[in-house]
Amino acid sequence: MKNITLLLIVSLVFGAYSCNEYLDVRPENQILLEEMWQKESDVEAVLLACYRAMQENDFMNRVIIWGELRSDNMLAGNSAGDAEKKINEVNILPTNGDCTWGAFYKVINYCNTVLEYAPAVVNRDPNFTQSDLKAKEAEALAIRALCHFYLVRTFRDIPWVDKATISDDQILEVPQSAPDEILQHITNDLLTAEAGALSVYPTTAESKGRMTKDAIRAMLADVYLWRQDYENCVKYCDLLIDAVATNNNFSGSQLVRPKYELIEENASSKIFDQGNASESIFELQFSTVKTNEAVSVLYGSMNSMGQLTATTVYAETNDLYVATDERKTDFMITSKSGTGEYKIFKYLGTSSRMGTSSSYSYKATTANWIFYRITDVMLMKAEALVQLNRSEDDLKTSLHLINTTYMRANSTLLASDSLAFANYSTPAALEKLVLLERQRELMFEGKRWFDLVRHAERRQSTADLVAYVINKYTSNIGTISAKLGVMNAIYLPIHSEELKVNKLLKQNPYYETTSSIEKN
Repeated sequence: MKNITLLLIVSLVFGAYSCNEYLDVRPENQILLEEMWQKESDVEAVLLACYRAMQENDFMNRVIIWGELRSDNMLAGNSAGDAEKKINEVNILPTNGDCTWGAFYKVINYCNTVLEYAPAVVNRDPNFTQSDLKAKEAEALAIRALCHFYLVRTFRDIPWVDKATISDDQILEVPQSAPDEILQHITNDLLTAEAGALSVYPTTAESKGRMTKDAIRAMLADVYLWRQDYENCVKYCDLLIDAVATNNNFSGSQLVRPKYELIEENASSKIFDQGNASESIFELQFSTVKTNEAVSVLYGSMNSMGQLTATTVYAETNDLYVATDERKTDFMITSKSGTGEYKIFKYLGTSSRMGTSSSYSYKATTANWIFYRITDVMLMKAEALVQLNRSEDDLKTSLHLINTTYMRANSTLLASDSLAFANYSTPAALEKLVLLERQRELMFEGKRWFDLVRHAERRQSTADLVAYVINKYTSNIGTISAKLGVMNAIYLPIHSEELKVNKLLKQNPYYETTSSIEKN
């Protein structure tokens, strides 16, 4: 974990953050460490550095690669780097560049800096109140929790870091903690953040792009699902699913509607092309000034094939998406590229269907990155209800939630063609169905690998994970199956350079003792 100076944090914000008006901050003169933390705007500047650091390519690259590349959703394409190709081949060494976690601990350090120094500003700036402080702290806690959540799902045993490093002279050596301990810390952070966070900001971009109460609640639902605390998962899902918004109509009366309303027409265009749609709960904001470079490189653009490609079997067959499912052509281009690959299209623009064919229009700018939206939350609840299985009502409610996203994507089907309870009346059948529907709905959104790992942890077996993932391979199937058959192997190794810097770290045992890995 590299040390990050406070001066670097400030210069990052002041020097580069201009992608949104609410983040367009400029210095009047050189900012020195001893001049910081005098007024509310100083706190805001460093807090916004947290979001700015999340936009960096190193961070976003890993959000996508850690959450998707090892899954059955995608392959490393011809233009992918060696690190991505090795991950795709399940030939991962501790020297693999995608196993570095510095980008995430950098964001965590920014958050810790806010949490350590912001309280003193209340006594220096009379306009900065305790409630203002709590709101800023809530954002920092929530972002810190999100980063740790990515790390624990990717590496399992990780350091929990809650102290700021403000000088390059400081050496930060923190031992790893067990995942249950990390998840408890994350939960505590989020519960504290929920109490102090704002519900809404002045603009839609801020309300969707900063940590609100609802963004925190979506994370809590996700964390509780991972921890197998299904009742709390359902509780937090319901807070979002049942949330309402009120508007005054032209006659002055109030209209009540769902706060996160499901989009029925042109959903993919409004969610992934236009951005900040009604379904969105939390998405990282990008623009022409600060572009989503990771999506442009990994998924491609109008003029280039991305380094990652859609899985051939899902592009060429109806094994995943039935013929009427509009998500297939919304999310991937199902005609082969000149390189013989299938291009990922989600986040790149909007598709139009004309009979049995589709046309594609690309965005002029790069897309926001969506961390949570309401269909994700609905399917979290569906999964939790299947695991609770307190009565048949739990299973029927789960199927209803699955049907809601399924039928939205299959708009040409009649209501009678919906998924029937008679075909999915057992917990085992519904468990498989909700995993399948999460894959169809959230494909290429950085969710699939974590879904498979969560399923494997629940069963303490990688058998189902292997059965899904092996579908994308045409060679070395026996070797890949054997490697992924080990629970430790579904987590990445600690990078060798991190082991040198922090002597308290211990390598994932699989990458220390497995001769097949060491010899490759």
